[in-house]
Amino acid sequence: MSMLPSGDRRVDFSDWHRQYYQIDGAVIAVHSAGEGTPVVYLHGGGTWHGLGFTSGLTDRFKVYLPHHPGFGLSEDNSKIASIADCVEHYERLFDTLDLQRVHLVGSSLGGRIAAEFAARYPNRVSKLVLAAPAGLTVAEHPLPDLSTVEPQDFPSYLVNDMQVLLPFLPAGPDEEFMSMRVREGGAVMRLLGQTGLDNPGMPAMLQRISAPTLILWGRSDRILPVGQAEHWKNNIAGAEVKVLENIGHLPLDESAEARQAVLDFLD
Repeated sequence: MSMLPSGDRRVDFSDWHRQYYQIDGAVIAVHSAGEGTPVVYLHGGGTWHGLGFTSGLTDRFKVYLPHHPGFGLSEDNSKIASIADCVEHYERLFDTLDLQRVHLVGSSLGGRIAAEFAARYPNRVSKLVLAAPAGLTVAEHPLPDLSTVEPQDFPSYLVNDMQVLLPFLPAGPDEEFMSMRVREGGAVMRLLGQTGLDNPGMPAMLQRISAPTLILWGRSDRILPVGQAEHWKNNIAGAEVKVLENIGHLPLDESAEARQAVLDFLD
């Protein structure tokens, strides 16, 4: 096995079971905790901001948290060069874990992966939760130009209340932390390729989703405009939308109401 990144020291996985799997020629880290019906959580563009989103889930479900290739404790994999590649990667990972059917939860970039997975493999998803998912082009609600945001200011774009993220941010210069952010940023760019966050084929893909779907969005999201939420709902048959006031781009990290909504929906 090649050397794996050490990961972020601020994320405490001490209560989680960690295993490594060889998938698509690279080592993938999968954390799991709890018992019961399987829930798989697909993270967004970073693995550094804690495990608060799982609050309550591990009391009722067997929760799996894999790191995408090139993120966190998983190895880089040049074979995974698009969202479609990542979707196929997860189909193989689910086979390896003997997960025939799961509740699937995805946030931001992970929301796009989860949505495309549910569209492509409908028989493997019982229920779907999308937290501020990426991927849909909405002309009247365009994405902000994040290229103008200074790196030190970016965390403030993720949440409305910075107190949520402060425990996971370095107090001063931290080479390891910055190295991981650069690595994961590069992995995001490889997955998005030429299309960026938007997928022109997303509306047709969403219309193939058959799983009951809950869409969560923070009213104060500065990454993906909350106005996109209704467009996701309109493209997924029977989908529910819950908009959370005074919440930013990471509703499951920032909002107890969002986490309770997930529990109620999955139960």
